Amino acid sequence: QYTNVRYPIPFDPPFVPEDNPAGVYRTFYNYTPDGMKRILAFEGADSCLYLYVNGSFAGYTQVSHSTSEFDVTDMLRKGRNEIICIVLKWCDGTYLEDQDKWRMSGIFRDVYMLSRPQNSINSYKIDYTLSAKFFNASFTIEADSEESCTVKLYDPEMNLIRTEHTINGKVSFVLESPVLWNAEKPLLYSLTIENGSEIIGERIGIRKIEIKNSTLLLNGTAIKIKGVNRHDSYCDTGYVSSKEQLLNDLKLMKSLNVNAVRTSHYPNAPIFYRMCDEMGFYVINEADIEMHGNVDVYNMDDHKKPYDYNGIAYSASDSRFEKAVLDRVSRLVSRDIHHPCVIMWSLGNESGYGENFRKAALLVKSMDSTRPVHYESRCALDDTDFSVIDVISNMYASTSDITDRILKDKNEQRPYILCEYCHAMGNGPGDLEDYWQIIYSNDRFCGGLVWEWCDHGIYMGETENGKAKYYYGGDFGETVHDGNFCIDGLLYPDRTPHTGALEMKNVYRPVRVTREIDNIYRFTNTLDFTSAEELYTCICTVEADGEKIFEQNVPFSVKPKNKSIIKIQHPVPPKDKNVSIKFSFSGKDGSEVGFDSIILNSAKPVLVPEKITGSTSFDETDSDYRITFGKNVCTLSKRTALISSVLSDNKELFEKPAEFNLFRAPTDNDIGIKNHWYKLRLNELKPRVYSISASKNKECAVISAQLSLGAPVHEPIARLDLDYTFYPDGSINISCRTKIHHAVKFLPRFGLRFFLPDSFENVTYYGFGPHESYVDKCRSTYPSVFNSTVAKLHEDYIRPQENGSHCFCKFASLTDGTGTFTVRADNFSFNASHYSQEELTSKLHNFELEESGSTILCADYKMSGVGSNSCGQELLEQYCLDEKEFTFELMLEIN
Repeated sequence: QYTNVRYPIPFDPPFVPEDNPAGVYRTFYNYTPDGMKRILAFEGADSCLYLYVNGSFAGYTQVSHSTSEFDVTDMLRKGRNEIICIVLKWCDGTYLEDQDKWRMSGIFRDVYMLSRPQNSINSYKIDYTLSAKFFNASFTIEADSEESCTVKLYDPEMNLIRTEHTINGKVSFVLESPVLWNAEKPLLYSLTIENGSEIIGERIGIRKIEIKNSTLLLNGTAIKIKGVNRHDSYCDTGYVSSKEQLLNDLKLMKSLNVNAVRTSHYPNAPIFYRMCDEMGFYVINEADIEMHGNVDVYNMDDHKKPYDYNGIAYSASDSRFEKAVLDRVSRLVSRDIHHPCVIMWSLGNESGYGENFRKAALLVKSMDSTRPVHYESRCALDDTDFSVIDVISNMYASTSDITDRILKDKNEQRPYILCEYCHAMGNGPGDLEDYWQIIYSNDRFCGGLVWEWCDHGIYMGETENGKAKYYYGGDFGETVHDGNFCIDGLLYPDRTPHTGALEMKNVYRPVRVTREIDNIYRFTNTLDFTSAEELYTCICTVEADGEKIFEQNVPFSVKPKNKSIIKIQHPVPPKDKNVSIKFSFSGKDGSEVGFDSIILNSAKPVLVPEKITGSTSFDETDSDYRITFGKNVCTLSKRTALISSVLSDNKELFEKPAEFNLFRAPTDNDIGIKNHWYKLRLNELKPRVYSISASKNKECAVISAQLSLGAPVHEPIARLDLDYTFYPDGSINISCRTKIHHAVKFLPRFGLRFFLPDSFENVTYYGFGPHESYVDKCRSTYPSVFNSTVAKLHEDYIRPQENGSHCFCKFASLTDGTGTFTVRADNFSFNASHYSQEELTSKLHNFELEESGSTILCADYKMSGVGSNSCGQELLEQYCLDEKEFTFELMLEIN
């Protein structure tokens, strides 16, 4: 069952339904008494667990994502022992585990038996403080043991550099000139504590986290969190995260320039933190707490108007939950306190704020004073003091709210972070760069973490043609569910990156390049601790109309958080060509880590033939004009003022009449605007021609029309003055002067739709590619000439929606190998697909899609951006097609 906010059971704490599904697990353990204790450890079981050894009750535990240990030594007998545990789907802890995820139950993390000496170390703590200039680190190690322990410290190259012995369970020493840990250079010391036959090992990352002057500092340097939120979610193993799966996720994050993870919304498996220590990630470590369903509980009374989101805090001060909240944050800190990757403790997620969380923050501070306490929700039903929270955290704050209100609040000086932003659901996110322009401009703004890492689709086999079938909420017959809201990640369920992940990668790029003037460029190093040239090499390439005219390896040197001016001796851009320069940065393994593409010259396309030779002719019937131009014959309807047929060498190119197109298959991020589009019936618009006439202009045939586009109920949405000019070389100039009704907030798109034979499969275009691009989602693309196929242009989102468009194009040409159909315009958008937007709109899953049998080409004056409004801010005004008057001119070339 997938549900986001709502509880899957009646809200009646501490009770849960009596019909409570259970999983019963049994295994056998061969035991030979050897004087050692046997401790049975469970790293994760949802939601609670009853343990029985040889038929006797051994203990109970809850808190799904926390390690629980049982000393079963006295219950074992020599030889074969039966171990049984019963895991219930629901317990009173369910009220604190209302995370936005699939609801699955059972043992989902490692289970193992520890053998430990009778006089083993009960607990230990490793503390250190760094001097003001980081010249030395003063260590204190405490071990709760009946015997003296030997402490050994090894440097990052595993050279033994210190041996000490505890006195009264304690040892102190000073390490001079320590090597400091950070995510860019995650250098680790190794420390062992020896107690008789037992050796306990820890990896030590020496670093200092502090807040000064409203800024989050690591080792005295302001850092930027380039992060993602990650759930334990795999399409084939559910909550189970093997070492290999976790490693693959973290390697992918590194390749996408991610440096931080928020463990949404519970602690991860212990091995995850060891990997983050070693690979270099900042972790916001979150307690296993979410009580989001309190919102609907609080607002159950219809008389509470408007809907009060502060109701999320319904249980935040409820004393019945106090001990559970404190237990969960205590478990979080005590388990992971020695991991350098953990830079913040998070009290949980979306549970509102109240006395329980104030006490939780104080408890965390008493256990660990070296890290800030994070908690996002300031929604409250009382006036509980919020000053115990060390950072101000928001979800999905708009860029305008951040700049105009949050960062200007003189009464708030704590560091600011977006713990969730740029909701990556479906075709998106489209506003990443806009956030990072603000983040880089303000030291107090320490970064953000994209929601979220992966789509939570459940793999259900393949279709007959081999397409994977992924299910989401409601596909299992659940009555309470939140549909495809779990399909909201940067990656597909099989870990293939969305184009949104590629967008994030280049927004998070380590080096940025801007043009100062002529051939002078500024390189900006966004790394916090490392000079860029230590890690990367740079190649710059200049292209003119897609043809490489210059390439050079660029020597550069840029210190961390700094800039350098670089001069490139590239050719002067030809004025009659589209010229761009691309700076590509690669790591030592040769893989590209990021790039900047800068347009040096944009040439206006010529939308009339250079020479007009030959002539055109036309005749007419009561319903149509028939125009002969070159080897082509066009039929244009008087009733629609649109082309209904084109014969080229007696071969029909149009399988359906052309259409004006002001609609798109709504994206997940169109959730806030699509009802407005449907209300205006943008998907039903039909032309109404008021006048149409034909004439000859020298050797060209000209058709002029006045028309509108309207649908039932409303006034026409658009009024058009339309001119077609047919040239003897087989080309058509179309000029459309347009007025849009004032009631339209903004259009999804404005353009023409052509239905060509599906044999027109090969595509060549000049525009932003090679993958899909939109006006607000194009930082991972660059201008050039690209060759592809219609099939490959399709981005196969699990819930079908608008996809595969390309912005800022100069031409797009489709061919079946003999004939070509080309569109030229200045900075237009195009899409070519075998799926109609009606098909994409009507189907709930990609594996249900049926091809139209045609190649559908959309040539748009503009396409509105995609944004991230499935949960994030509304589409920014600069990315909306909200013009009320404009002219769209394009050229069709038919050869």
